[in-house]
Amino acid sequence: MGLFFGKKEKNIIELFNKHLDAVDNTIEELVELIRNLDKDFQKVKELAEQVRNAETEADHIRRQAESEMYSGAFLPNFRGDLLGTIEAMDRIANKAETVADEIELQSMEVPEEILEDLEELILKSQVTYKAVKEAAKEMFEDFEKANEMILKTENYEHETDIIERSTIRKIFSLDISLAEKIQLKKLVHRIADISDTSEDVSDRIQIIIYKRKV
Repeated sequence: MGLFFGKKEKNIIELFNKHLDAVDNTIEELVELIRNLDKDFQKVKELAEQVRNAETEADHIRRQAESEMYSGAFLPNFRGDLLGTIEAMDRIANKAETVADEIELQSMEVPEEILEDLEELILKSQVTYKAVKEAAKEMFEDFEKANEMILKTENYEHETDIIERSTIRKIFSLDISLAEKIQLKKLVHRIADISDTSEDVSDRIQIIIYKRKV
């Protein structure tokens, strides 16, 4: 069971889904950056810029969707819920950009010993986002399917936490300075934050579904 909307609302839902894809693309660009941390700094710089460009595109689409909604589409209560969801989704793209900035602006050197761990962490964060993305799309069409994806989001976020702790434990076992350890620990937290924020959005979607069922 889903919801039924008119033409104006359907146009906004299309923008909403387009924004979801733009956020997904921002994370995909970050995955590419993390996979190339062992390359020369110029390559890292170029990939970081691609993350920023993708985040800018997500911002642009978000503003389009919000502008359309302020024109009067949807009932006020649902409009507020949807606006909040779009803004929360956009924060996920912002998190990805923050990771790229932290790596590039600090000319961060990542020890070879944790390169695979960081890739595993960003891939799990990406999977977590894809689950909440699916939940967001399904909340207009199939409440039951949306709930299934919300549960998957929570499970993936828990798996991300496990990788995060393991990676931090490994960082503090390395023979590097304390300052470097703290810098890398912060980077790990930033990457895992993508997954954490995705779970936060899934909670918001769950509330919307509960309200729609009433």
